[in-house]
Amino acid sequence: MSENCMANCMATKIYLQLRNKTFYYRVELPRVNNKRRYKIISLHTQNYFEAQEKIKQMIVQEEKLIRLRRLFNNLIFETSDTTGIATLVTSFSRKRLSKRNKVEDVTELYSLYCSMSEEMKKLSEENKNLINQIKSLENVIKEYIGPLNVAMAEICKPKQSVSEPQMPSYTIGQVLDNMLLQKSASNTQTYQTRKRQTIVNLLTNAGLSLDDDYAKFHEVSMIGKLSKNIINDTSIKNDSKKTRVNYLKELATCGHNINPDVYKANIINLFPQIDNTKKIDKNPHKPYEKDKLLEMFNPKHDYFQKNPDAFWACMIALFTGARMNAAITLQYKDILVKDGIPCIQFCSDHKIKQLKNEASERFVPIHQQLLDLGFVDYINRQKTRLKAKDTDFIIKKCQTSGGEYNNKFFTRELSPFFMEIKVKTGNNDGFDFHSFRKNLSIALQDSGVGATYINDIIGWEGKTTMEQSYSNHTLAQIKAEMHKFSYDFLKPHFAKWKTIMAKK
Repeated sequence: MSENCMANCMATKIYLQLRNKTFYYRVELPRVNNKRRYKIISLHTQNYFEAQEKIKQMIVQEEKLIRLRRLFNNLIFETSDTTGIATLVTSFSRKRLSKRNKVEDVTELYSLYCSMSEEMKKLSEENKNLINQIKSLENVIKEYIGPLNVAMAEICKPKQSVSEPQMPSYTIGQVLDNMLLQKSASNTQTYQTRKRQTIVNLLTNAGLSLDDDYAKFHEVSMIGKLSKNIINDTSIKNDSKKTRVNYLKELATCGHNINPDVYKANIINLFPQIDNTKKIDKNPHKPYEKDKLLEMFNPKHDYFQKNPDAFWACMIALFTGARMNAAITLQYKDILVKDGIPCIQFCSDHKIKQLKNEASERFVPIHQQLLDLGFVDYINRQKTRLKAKDTDFIIKKCQTSGGEYNNKFFTRELSPFFMEIKVKTGNNDGFDFHSFRKNLSIALQDSGVGATYINDIIGWEGKTTMEQSYSNHTLAQIKAEMHKFSYDFLKPHFAKWKTIMAKK
């Protein structure tokens, strides 16, 4: 905390520590046999500012005592022998101060003595002996410095007050620093800095500054104002609002702990209870607009020509609503004919097939546009050309080199291309692989496909009991419903892609 501190006569450094919610000061003493030595003394407080104040008082007191001892040791006494020559003596047998002493030094000694004599209980035995020695010379010192200097020096004596002691006040900044200091050490400095800035912004918006008295924060009207500002902020989601409220509650709790008699704990109950952000609102997925889909699948771009697996992954999602894991982990056996209808089977029969729920396991008839595009023909050609097994994965990049599921498929394969052609602006713009699922959902609803059929096609569990009970349609019924919708605006592009993919 400070270099060459005077908190202990032999100490060279002093440090403030928090241990078990109590502050200590640790003094580093001079080494003995090249070994470090420390003196640790409890400050008997959980309040950082009170601890700082106590250490300051200790340092000031020790500096006074060192100065007092130096002045006392420099006193010159005289005795008179037969020759009348003044001699320096080490005993106090003849207690009379020599005129060689400076009056201002003796006056300072008496002033320091007056200020320390009332704190005898707090002093070490060595310092008590010093005070007692000076006390025995008090009359001699008073006589030497004169009545005026005595009167001025005695002003330094602590006054005994019968009135209630005035409670110390703290700024908001001091309480905030105290709060951040006592927080768990697991929090990084970056987190603490960000947390502090968030609180400062909240206070500033409510008209407070860190230099204001903490009492301005810890009052009903201010808590109401801060809470209202947070609730009405439409730029942040509920999770962020909840975090901000918790920061302010923590600040209020810290103030209460510092002075529970003045800063009451019940004010913390005035903060609002905020629900967690709904999962659907945390990272909302947006459907791709028609112009984005037209740009994305425009054959003028050669990305999909070089990466046909990525093209078919998008087509599977666009016509079945499959999530990324389901779309890219299909095996050759999952493209099959069931009840005379070409289908795609989604099932979790492999460790990397991580379907969301039971409803996600389903058979989806292959849409006529996808058949016309040559999807099944492409799969059959690939299987024959690669001599693949039924259990081999159609899209090789569905796995990492270690055989785990490749959850970075979109960000590494598709996202750079989408950003290059400007159908996507950034990582958190709401446009991702899941957006194809949104496109299908909207297309089905706009075409008048029933809710229970949509559940069967996309793999939703259904919101109501009725939807869940009647989502057991035959494949023929589902196929008939799927004929109601198509991506007609993409037909010109699909015609070209059919020719391109036929050569793959």
